[in-house]
Amino acid sequence: MLIWIGAAQTQEETLLTDQAGDPELTIEVSKTQVTLRGSVSSVAHESILRQRVHTLFPEKTTSFDLRERPALPPGWALVSELALRATAETYSSTIVINASLIQTRGIVGDAARWRESLSRVERNLVKGMEIDDQVIEIRSIGSLDRHCLSLFRTALRGRKIEFPRAGTKLSSSAYPLLDELIQIAADCPASGIVITGHTDNTGEETSNLELSQSRADAVAAYIIASGIVSERISATGVGSSRPLVDEATAQAHKLNRRIDIELVFP
Repeated sequence: MLIWIGAAQTQEETLLTDQAGDPELTIEVSKTQVTLRGSVSSVAHESILRQRVHTLFPEKTTSFDLRERPALPPGWALVSELALRATAETYSSTIVINASLIQTRGIVGDAARWRESLSRVERNLVKGMEIDDQVIEIRSIGSLDRHCLSLFRTALRGRKIEFPRAGTKLSSSAYPLLDELIQIAADCPASGIVITGHTDNTGEETSNLELSQSRADAVAAYIIASGIVSERISATGVGSSRPLVDEATAQAHKLNRRIDIELVFP
């Protein structure tokens, strides 16, 4: 059973940034790791968050990139600590907090328990702050993985990521597909993304390897710029060593010049 909780949102709304010095705190919980990055109100606040992470997720690896900003709104520390507690009710999740909005995305096994945890956050919101809650309830991790893979493969069906001939800048036609794939990956934060660049067999293979790697890196860079952490991404160029069609025709060359992109799970 798949249940969407909260209103649909655009990628632009999802990808909050720390523009113009605005404070922001991001909490990400995956199957194996917890990451906190952004603004804290004090050294004590940072210490509380670090201790809470280790208490809630003793089996996961941790990553912290926190900046002290004493001028944060009153109540920021409490809201962020309650939001962190709420993530313990998820299989995986991302919560982004700024001065006016808390955005939640993730996977939960019990929607009622999630709402109970989120209600504690709602009761302590900073003045002027709202919650945009969007999580998926799904009963097992196995079914979640299958659902994510199905969405990813369906989005790719009959479509490809293209570059101008001999170029390393993405064609404009590639962006809508990549944006769909990024949205799926964001909703499946336990997944990794494997990108493989391919060329045809014309030209020197050394140059082909460099070109295929540059193209794979360009795709990875766009995905990272859209909010997916680099640790989830692998980008490799293999030149012309893995052709789809072993023919010396223009059509074969066109088919062999490609980017393969896969969603994978540990």
